[in-house]
Amino acid sequence: MQFKWHKTGLIELIFLLAALIWIFFRYHETLNLLHPEWIILGLGLGFLWCLRHKLYIPLFLLLLIAGTLLHQWFVVLPNSLKWLQEEISAEEAIMVNGKIQERIVENGTIRLQLNSVDVIKGEQKQWLPEAILSFPENSRRISSFYRGRKLQVIGRLDHVSIKKNRLNLAFSKFRYRNAISPQTKLSRKRNSWVRQLTDRAEYHLSNHALALYLPLTLAKRSYDSRSTAKIFQETGMAHLLAISGLHIGLIYGIILGLVRWLGRLSNRFLEHPRFYGITHLISLTGIWFYLLLIGMPTPAFRAVCMLSLLVAGRLLGQVHNPLYALFATAFFFIFLNPAVIYEVSFQLSFIAVFFILWFLPLYPQPHENDVFWKRTFKYGLISFAITSAVMLGTWPVVASIFGRISLETFWLNLIMVPLLGLFVLPCCLLTLVVSALSLGNPPFGILENGIFSLTELVVEGWFAVLQNLHRWGDWASFPLNLDWGPPQFILYYAIILGFGKLLTDRFRKIS
Repeated sequence: MQFKWHKTGLIELIFLLAALIWIFFRYHETLNLLHPEWIILGLGLGFLWCLRHKLYIPLFLLLLIAGTLLHQWFVVLPNSLKWLQEEISAEEAIMVNGKIQERIVENGTIRLQLNSVDVIKGEQKQWLPEAILSFPENSRRISSFYRGRKLQVIGRLDHVSIKKNRLNLAFSKFRYRNAISPQTKLSRKRNSWVRQLTDRAEYHLSNHALALYLPLTLAKRSYDSRSTAKIFQETGMAHLLAISGLHIGLIYGIILGLVRWLGRLSNRFLEHPRFYGITHLISLTGIWFYLLLIGMPTPAFRAVCMLSLLVAGRLLGQVHNPLYALFATAFFFIFLNPAVIYEVSFQLSFIAVFFILWFLPLYPQPHENDVFWKRTFKYGLISFAITSAVMLGTWPVVASIFGRISLETFWLNLIMVPLLGLFVLPCCLLTLVVSALSLGNPPFGILENGIFSLTELVVEGWFAVLQNLHRWGDWASFPLNLDWGPPQFILYYAIILGFGKLLTDRFRKIS
């Protein structure tokens, strides 16, 4: 069955309006909670979009996700309900592990929303993406149930039910403690390796340099990192010390450049018809290995998934639009954990990348034939355009959540990010590789010591640049409490995105 583009667009519009109206009237009193209908809405729009562009592999993936959701709602949840009702009849205790996402105290009852839940009884175990726990209020316990805590609850159930596609467990008698996840052999080996790398860094680097080196390489913090991170927070540059999409993109570029440079040393490999694809696959393997090494922090994991989807799509000739990779990655993480949409890091990273890609046609295109100064000028314009796009997209969210906005973030990004990509990250990665290969053993001790000394000099110089720029631009940081509601946010983003669409369309016509 063929779909014309205008007919598909009309179907999308009608589907979107109907779904939004239905969701609003059904959940107008609880719109602060995410419900499965939002996921179905996203899957439906993605399905129609794939039909329009004849993207059959993504279409298959969307159908697979939809099938998984239906299996969860119509098979797993009813079976879990039946099983737990039998445990209530037998007056048996069960164990529940999960991470607290939200706490509500009302009518003498504590209600906890848990994510990534394991319900365990003996050898029987069931995993659920979400669950609601309820038990009698006790003032001694309320403060213990803070958001983000990994909780383990053991007790007897009073009753169990399914509401809004989530399992509701009401306990009569219970005890709780921190959930302890058993480590696998691979996890223990990884932790041991990270500990060795950290020890070598602590031996060679000063406390100040260590506070910069560990977050940039192993996503860890040292004892002196709090004072060092303070200036990054004051300037709005805290994202530079957290491995996220920015770092993953820079590290991937460094690995890709190194692999291609090594490939050019062999004419046989350079002339291979799949040289381009092989270098990307090797680089992707390296970035996934690095992600496993640092413990797969969520922002970095999101970035690597999006990067992998984009690279794989281009190599297969299926995906040529980066916006598809962004939305597919977002839907994937919302599917795994619907409450992730309320995390500030997810909101800011998604908006930042979306605005970067939205204004992508406006960025100048460097060419291999460009002279050095011209290519440098184009890269400067690209950095300026990307920073402007990110600021346009994120400042309302930053102001509404943190009550403060820093204009110096604009020019600091123009200076600090290129320095990070050109000098800081290459030195840190080289040091990490040297440490991992244990080149500090004789006779390579002098080499390792020299590389660590160079890295210390580079990271401290980078930090000194930030300090000096902050002294000059301290005036540009000021409080701003933005009390916008959904209509104001929708209006602002509609105007900015519409203006950006007009600019990009006109730019395409001119070029």
